Amino acid sequence: MTSAPKVIMQRTGQLIVALMLFAAFAAATADDITGVNRFVCAPAQVTVCDEAGACVSVLPWEVNVPRFLVFDLKKKRIATTEASGENRVTPIQSVIEAEDAIYLQGVEGGRAFSFVISRSTGFMSAAVAREYLTVTGFGACTPSK
Repeated sequence: MTSAPKVIMQRTGQLIVALMLFAAFAAATADDITGVNRFVCAPAQVTVCDEAGACVSVLPWEVNVPRFLVFDLKKKRIATTEASGENRVTPIQSVIEAEDAIYLQGVEGGRAFSFVISRSTGFMSAAVAREYLTVTGFGACTPSK
């Protein structure tokens, strides 16, 4: 019979390998979004940390992060895709473009969020914070219609 700690270690190792492969795939498949004001991003790697410093890597949908995020810089909003059926929209309070990067920030529902997206590579870094909890992640973006 397999002991519980051994099973946990095996599953943790499998999850880490899967997340690393998924993150590498996402980074490799990101697109140049130079000059584009509407694009879709797919979160690939997510880490959740609590106030005690305990952190765990999870799949995005395990912590209610949509599989795809639609960014519209002209309308200053982030939304889920129509196909997801979730109908979630979040306003962006700050859009700053400097050199190759897009910096997006806002506050909604007791959470502060910040995104940094490279125009030339489409690589996305994100952080969301609320009292006693942070969620950080990486992903890839591509132009949208």
